[in-house]
Amino acid sequence: MWKKLIAIILIILITVSGFYGCGSGNSFLGGSTKEKKDMVHSDEIYIPIEKIRTLNPVITKDEDAYYIDHLIYEGLFGFDQNLTLIPVLADSYSYGDAGYSVTIQLKSGIKWQDGESFTAEDVKFSIEAYQSASYANLSLYSSNIKNIKSVRLDKADPYRITIYFTANNDVSMEKLTFPIIPEHKFKNIDQVKRDSEGFIPMGTGSYKVVDYNELTHLTLKGNEDYHGTVPGNTMNFQIMPDKLDAIKLIEVNNISLTFSKEIDRNTIFSNKDVKVIPFNSNEVELVGFNFRNPVMKNKNVRKAIACAIDIQDILEGSYYNNGILNDNIYYPNYLGVAKKKSKYSFNIEKSKAYLTKAGYIDRNGDGLVENANNEIITVNILVNSEDQSRTAAAQIIKSSLDKLPIQSSIKSVDWNTYQSDLSSGAFDIFVGGFQIDEHYDLRFLLHTNFANPIGYSNPALDVLLDKMQSGVTADERKNTYVKIRDILDDDLPYFCLLYKTYGAIVSPALKGEVKPNFINLYNGCENWSCEYEKQAVDTEDKQENTN
Repeated sequence: MWKKLIAIILIILITVSGFYGCGSGNSFLGGSTKEKKDMVHSDEIYIPIEKIRTLNPVITKDEDAYYIDHLIYEGLFGFDQNLTLIPVLADSYSYGDAGYSVTIQLKSGIKWQDGESFTAEDVKFSIEAYQSASYANLSLYSSNIKNIKSVRLDKADPYRITIYFTANNDVSMEKLTFPIIPEHKFKNIDQVKRDSEGFIPMGTGSYKVVDYNELTHLTLKGNEDYHGTVPGNTMNFQIMPDKLDAIKLIEVNNISLTFSKEIDRNTIFSNKDVKVIPFNSNEVELVGFNFRNPVMKNKNVRKAIACAIDIQDILEGSYYNNGILNDNIYYPNYLGVAKKKSKYSFNIEKSKAYLTKAGYIDRNGDGLVENANNEIITVNILVNSEDQSRTAAAQIIKSSLDKLPIQSSIKSVDWNTYQSDLSSGAFDIFVGGFQIDEHYDLRFLLHTNFANPIGYSNPALDVLLDKMQSGVTADERKNTYVKIRDILDDDLPYFCLLYKTYGAIVSPALKGEVKPNFINLYNGCENWSCEYEKQAVDTEDKQENTN
């Protein structure tokens, strides 16, 4: 009896499942079913972050806080997508005292998020707060204000301020991009340095904090007193032990977007219903030539090596295509100057021709070239063994150099040894990279007096590098950069392999243009919203069973 009953139940279940297995058809009660996809609009944006020690911009060193502070605070100046300077709280500026001072006229009518007026006193207070924090090594912005000697207010104009500098070759307005804080919110500068845990920021930016629990979440809404368009959405930052936990949540639209610097991120997200939007980082990968070595000091030898490097192969094989090729070590399209096609594209025959120009010929018919002193070229490639992408790139470079009549080897060492060998000059070329701040002052890599890591010196370039950081106009700065680029193109102290890209991992629900940059991950977020698909099943032609 029980066996017969179980069999009947199974038959009924199989029959019912057959009905429901169809996209459309008859319902169990005899009617047809249709799925309607209703879209639900939401202005709530959810983003994962890790625990923040403080949102105080003067003393924070957390990356997430750095980017969130960009939504709440503003600087005197900012940058566009090509790192061209744009005024924000500043209206205009003019240099004086042979470039040892700058007078800035501020915008008037700007309010803090509590309704108080923004004035020059806030700028003076902010600079002095950053200086004080820098003395204690507490600030991310120490390099921005290190050349500032003093600040003077204008008694006749509350929106005018003059900044005095110690040296006139480090006065670029690109340094005045740090967040300005409200003087009236603090008793004194010492309080600024003490306000850390539980600090609630207040700025002049487009968003303000409306809810904050340092263990779970941070919520931002549009600042009603903002001097531009007030955002209508809500930015919800969800605090997670590890932002990688957001990968599963983003698939089900519980997270709107997250960001990844991982080189293999395309593999991680390849089978997931999300978009991966690449954007340029400020991390340049390069080959540096040791100018202490007489062979590497020969310009044509450097050019021969550059032409032997297949950067496309390195981009694809070592960096999973998560990079962008560039013509020099400055940021791609820097200051709006379009990058040009490199004249050192991969070409072994061209490489051999450069070796001939360098004075190396095959004297003995053994396949190795020698100079007039019967010296052959040997290339020792220094690389950090702990960086898989760079070690893979070094292997590709060696394989290419092996096609030339030279001898090459790889010196793969741990990070400490790598740093030591770089400092002592125990290399011929090195494969490495640098993360460059938004000011793009590259004197630490190129200037004679800045102890650059390759021993390179070009007095004409030194003058131009100093000019870039002096009191020049935007057009003069751009023209100066073009001259620098031409020198770098000919001298080739470094050969740019690529610029790394980062990735914005975007949920299918997020709407609006996602256009982050390495300075502002949330660029354009005021236009973001979400649309979720709501499933509903309607029963049509419903029939009632009257048996």
